[in-house]
Amino acid sequence: MVHEPFTTVAVKQLKRTTDASLIEGMLSEVKMLILIGQHVNIVNFLGVVTENIQNNELMIIFEYCRYGSLLNFIQSYRKSFVDCMDELPIAWSTFKINLETNKGESEDGSRTSFRTTDLICWATQIAFGMEYLSSKNVFHGDLAARNVLLCDNNVVKIADFGLTREFNRVTYYKKTRNDRVPFKWMALESIFEHKFSVKTDVWSYGVVLWELFTLGLPPYPTFAVNEEFFKKLRDGYRLEKPKYANEDIYYTMLSCWCVNPDRRPTFIDLGQFFNLMLPVELQNHYLALNDDYVQMNARSVFVMEAIGQAVSVR
Repeated sequence: MVHEPFTTVAVKQLKRTTDASLIEGMLSEVKMLILIGQHVNIVNFLGVVTENIQNNELMIIFEYCRYGSLLNFIQSYRKSFVDCMDELPIAWSTFKINLETNKGESEDGSRTSFRTTDLICWATQIAFGMEYLSSKNVFHGDLAARNVLLCDNNVVKIADFGLTREFNRVTYYKKTRNDRVPFKWMALESIFEHKFSVKTDVWSYGVVLWELFTLGLPPYPTFAVNEEFFKKLRDGYRLEKPKYANEDIYYTMLSCWCVNPDRRPTFIDLGQFFNLMLPVELQNHYLALNDDYVQMNARSVFVMEAIGQAVSVR
């Protein structure tokens, strides 16, 4: 008997429903995933099961990310965090040994600890993933630590593309539907003008940095989402410096929250900033990991076109 190789995957499933908007939302997500293609720091789309779509049943198949939500991981192991912001070269030597000997893992191979170097690694990779999305003329619309997943080899992947949109001839998207919106991660122009763009994703990235360097605290914890909160943001109130960030990192966060979108950094700038903070041995490491995905994009174009046509039939 021949045993075929298998791959563990994650499945997003919509069971039979009478709510047509749920099906249309998932179909829109599939089309967007096909447009985006593959990248090491994106939770990659593997396929879709549409055989029961006439009965409003649909399954989207994704890469499996072993450790789940980055936010949950940080919160779960907060007590084992090692703060080594001032000792990064030494921290990297220890971190490298941990990777090679599986220290910092439990008996079942699951991770149980993390350190400042990890935070910087994750910030770098999230910026690289968002840079890739922007190169596709796409904004995410719901970037938050809860929507970043942690995999083996310290790779993180951006997930949840339910609010993602493509730009057509303009540099922003004006929201017209009443989608759920994550106000505490949103830029001023998104809140007050319903405009979304790569630059509003940059604002959200600044909040993600704050989540990372506070070890998973909720942003604006003392504020309810109401008119008072919106007014304070418009008047210049910003999140305070996180306990585990240095001045340079906090300044970078503040630059992400500039009122003028054009003054916010690009994801290229942000990726390079954190990449250069890493020890020399790790700089550009995650960029190199993407080479296989570039080749995968070239090979899979016809398959993705076929899937796109099948989904568009509905």
